[in-house]
Amino acid sequence: MTTAGAAATIDLATGHFAALLRRNTGDLISGLHLIGSSADGDFRPARSDLDFVAVLSHPLTAEDAEALVLVHRSYRTDPTLPRLDGIWVTAAELDTGPDAIGDGPTSQQGDFVIAARGNRNPVTWHALPEAITVIGELDRAALWQDRERLIGWVRDNADTYWRRWSRHASGFTPSMLGRGAPMWGVLGISRLAYTKATGAIASKSAAGEWALEAFEPRWRLILEEALAYRRGTASRYGNPFARRRNALDFVAMAIAEIVAS
Repeated sequence: MTTAGAAATIDLATGHFAALLRRNTGDLISGLHLIGSSADGDFRPARSDLDFVAVLSHPLTAEDAEALVLVHRSYRTDPTLPRLDGIWVTAAELDTGPDAIGDGPTSQQGDFVIAARGNRNPVTWHALPEAITVIGELDRAALWQDRERLIGWVRDNADTYWRRWSRHASGFTPSMLGRGAPMWGVLGISRLAYTKATGAIASKSAAGEWALEAFEPRWRLILEEALAYRRGTASRYGNPFARRRNALDFVAMAIAEIVAS
């Protein structure tokens, strides 16, 4: 559930972002829709990004791109606001779905990138029916949806991105001795496992709660630790190396289950 503080942060960030767009881009933006933690009630101030799908009235011109760079720079002047993380698509691209479109304008780690894949994937399109619309309208009934393709993408993502993440995290990575990186891995892979099992999209916290029941009791401690960090409560681990090992083992186990037919 979104707290009052989280809701206030979302409202402030969204209002500022929308105002900058209206001031600097004219009629370029026909739709702005929040997805991710801003829409699913799992937003955490100072940790969560502002995830969105922006709909363009026409393909970007060089002048449009310059205006969006200015929007991002102006937005970043307030370091207390969550980072922008989203994709910019035309209405035609939105209707077509993620597999039929190439790289395009993307907000990535708070910066505007003229051409990147970003979150142009089935998860984004399947999250859009629950989006919060800030600008324009969204015909949710007409959105591209393909459950079989969604699950196939989840399997591929676990087999590529998450295997690479696991190999990297298994090396000399000091961040894995903190709480943030293990939490991100445990709850991130839990989201994919949830989607593989149900065909639906879940927040990090909801996926962690589901995983507590879906996986063997031996994983309860690391799942509860990930959820505790997400909620801002104390760690139950006295040994960061044990937490790291448990997180890596859980991610490896979940990857194997997701990629299995």
